[in-house]
Amino acid sequence: MRWIITFLAGLAVPLAFEPFALWPLMLLAFAVLYYHIQRASPRDAFRLGWAFGFPYFAFGVSWIYNSLHDFGAAIPAVAAFMTLLMVFILSLFPAMACYLYARLKISAVILNCLLFASCWAIFELLRGWIFGGFPWLVSGYSQTDSVFRGYAAYVGVYGVSWAIVLFSALLAFLVTGLVQKRRTVSRYVALLGLIAVPLAGAFLLGIEHSKAKADTLKFRLVQGNIPQELKFSQERLVSSLETYVKLTESDPTPVDIVVWPETAIPTVFSRVDEALLPFVERMSAKNTEVLSGGFHRDGDDIYNAFRQLGGDRALYTKRHLVPFGEYMPFRFILDFVSKIIIIPMSDLSRGTGPANLLDVKGEKLGLSICYEDVFGEEMAASFPGATVLVNISNDAWFGTLMAPQQHQQIASMRAIEFERPLVRVTNTGITSSISYRGEVQQSIAHSEAGYIDVEVTPRTGSTPYALVKNWPVWIVSLLFLLLCAAMRVKTNRS
Repeated sequence: MRWIITFLAGLAVPLAFEPFALWPLMLLAFAVLYYHIQRASPRDAFRLGWAFGFPYFAFGVSWIYNSLHDFGAAIPAVAAFMTLLMVFILSLFPAMACYLYARLKISAVILNCLLFASCWAIFELLRGWIFGGFPWLVSGYSQTDSVFRGYAAYVGVYGVSWAIVLFSALLAFLVTGLVQKRRTVSRYVALLGLIAVPLAGAFLLGIEHSKAKADTLKFRLVQGNIPQELKFSQERLVSSLETYVKLTESDPTPVDIVVWPETAIPTVFSRVDEALLPFVERMSAKNTEVLSGGFHRDGDDIYNAFRQLGGDRALYTKRHLVPFGEYMPFRFILDFVSKIIIIPMSDLSRGTGPANLLDVKGEKLGLSICYEDVFGEEMAASFPGATVLVNISNDAWFGTLMAPQQHQQIASMRAIEFERPLVRVTNTGITSSISYRGEVQQSIAHSEAGYIDVEVTPRTGSTPYALVKNWPVWIVSLLFLLLCAAMRVKTNRS
């Protein structure tokens, strides 16, 4: 029965994220997991962790199959095998977290709760780092609407994960004590912690580290809704550009900056510069800057890029590429994959250079392209300079399932971590304007063509997280692991 319950708890986890947003389920799921590994051997704890992690990711990242089959041209069997392989690997991280906890747990029950939070945080951090990282569905992202998000500006999304896992472990211990009618000092300490953890988050929410500037910027965010299967068709190149030009110029209301999404120009910029020149000149006459995603060629290298179409033609090239989608990892071993999964423009070069800032209209925009915004520690390089965050994406690869909503929730967490307004523009949705508090203010629904005009107030100042990144979570978690390991060794010797 404990295997079934643990499996069902893992299956419930994706419901805590967008588009379902049932965030309390995350707390309950971790409480169930913690309860069931208390008396498990390290081997059984590993199995229970895997039983929790497999449905967590099989449900949560099921859109990988769509990406490979619907848009990568992989046959169903290959797409299913690659998706299951990915889910299997991702499931190893919660399994290892539970195994490590079972190896290091001691008799001090409150310290065990802290140990479990630390084990979980360590393996989420590792998941976001090993082989370039896949920090999708990090548990802290589920809390963008709860008081636990108050920790984000201090210790980032991994710190939020640490806090909610600690809360869940304390809850499991306290409920167990109530059922067994045990009255111990640890029970009262757990009750105090259960109250203090969310209260501290609520208190931190009331502290601001950034300050609004006097002037505002008016953005026009354009969503072309070009079907992914047609996006890279050279026959559709002209009509795709015409779609974005028409949407941009359909409203004469003056704006400061127009933003088109990732690969809105599905070829190298130099190929269309002359064709777009009349449009750019019309926008310049209105004192409007146009920024677009596209591709930049430098010799034999091609980059996924974000460029100013007029003015100085300032350029940002994507630095954190998507494995298999934009480059082939371990090519000497996995080159055969490129023959069965066909993704256009999937052999790109990695961008280099200074922090991802673009100076437009007197403000420094902190840029990220698609997948880059899931790496908060990398986006921290934009601070304290960036006053507004801009993310462009092509979430059409994910289809219409959960991923576009999950990605928008990730963007909301970035806004909270850095206390900056964030505008994100996608090809097929969801295009949105997000406040510095992480609240979605305006948006264009998925699978719709259109635009929204949004007024954004730039902000200055740095949050603690922008300065220290993920180091506090690494350090605190490792210290608890070392402390418990030392106590375990001492107990075994005695």
